[in-house]
Amino acid sequence: MPREAGIPFPRRALRGPGRHTPVPLPLRSCPQGIRVQHFHDSQPASDTITWVRSPEQLHALSESLAAAQWIAVDTESNSMFVYRERVCLIQLNIEGQLVLIDPFELPQGADGLGPLARALANPDQTIYLHGGEYDVVCLQRDYSLHIQAVFDTQQAASLLGWRKTGYGAVVEAVCEVKLPKGHSDYNWGKRPLDQDAISYAVDDVRYLPLVAQHLQAAISEADLDDEMAIANQAVEQVQARQPGYDPADIWRLKGVSDVPNKHLGVLVALHQWRDGAAQELDRPPGRVIPNDLLVALARVAPLNFGMLRRLRLRSHTLRDHGEHIIAQVQSALSQPPAIPEPPARREPDPQERPREQALKAWRKQEAERRGVTTQVVLPARALDYLKRRGAHDLEAVPQLGAKRIRLYGEQLRTLAPVPDSAHHGE
Repeated sequence: MPREAGIPFPRRALRGPGRHTPVPLPLRSCPQGIRVQHFHDSQPASDTITWVRSPEQLHALSESLAAAQWIAVDTESNSMFVYRERVCLIQLNIEGQLVLIDPFELPQGADGLGPLARALANPDQTIYLHGGEYDVVCLQRDYSLHIQAVFDTQQAASLLGWRKTGYGAVVEAVCEVKLPKGHSDYNWGKRPLDQDAISYAVDDVRYLPLVAQHLQAAISEADLDDEMAIANQAVEQVQARQPGYDPADIWRLKGVSDVPNKHLGVLVALHQWRDGAAQELDRPPGRVIPNDLLVALARVAPLNFGMLRRLRLRSHTLRDHGEHIIAQVQSALSQPPAIPEPPARREPDPQERPREQALKAWRKQEAERRGVTTQVVLPARALDYLKRRGAHDLEAVPQLGAKRIRLYGEQLRTLAPVPDSAHHGE
């Protein structure tokens, strides 16, 4: 879980959960009239960590998992170090019981996590996440898990207007604990794990329940429960992209429009070669040849080492891949490969821009009037839908919800009239 230094400022000071005494920041650190409460003694009752390295050990947690009202969850993966990333560590806080699951010692797939899979899918158990989209995607991809009943603390902090919403920032604000920021580029796939890395990983769920309970109270106090439920549902519904090579990914590369048409075959060939080399080396493709360099190679189509050197390739890239690059360029120029179809371009409705401008201006004004964030008034996905399709069917607008329809339905129909194409059935 990435961490971010600094202290966000909630719009309201609220009493936190349990026995922890709120302590305001010094007034010089806060905007006038705003206080941030901290929780002292925020360590769990026990620092004991339970390791799960076998199906039998996971089964032994069944009773705790089934009985828990809440579970805090985080994961660590190794996307920076291997061709195909996987979940390398799963951290749990089961109502104060700290658990680390080593997936390398368990079978892949939903059966590999057994009792945990059932708990995460239980709509009656709250699952605390922070910035949980990535965790949801990774667990879905590797274990076919679909998490329900999410409460995402980053979404909550954002709705409340906190200026900094990274995990480190919210822990510092709520628990008065400054977490170390290291290990953002740590290889979680290596074994054994360093002790500092283990402590870092445990901290990601050690403080998460206190932060979550504080933010739950703040959300309710601000009358944002409906908006929070929609934001949590959006996290739950994030879909994992199926792993595998897709030649059409060339169209997603930044700068692809600068590649001459006559060299698009070179880009296709280099892109495919890079993927094969990455698989063989078990590295991320971008660590074999970065995307910007791949596009530059296609643009220039170098046929010798002199041309490669002018592109300022690193010496190890020249040594390890230079001949392969030249061979791919030569082959693609003499026998161009098939070019994948580019994604279809949508022709925007001429009314789209005026609708967008009107919606954004109203959203800003309404947020200022209510003293809330623009996300509370109208989420980005809802605005994008309305600018494209208009407000003909508000119930179909993603992330809008019944409360916003009740508050703003008439206004939205005025600001986002249905496009002319829709009237003609297009």
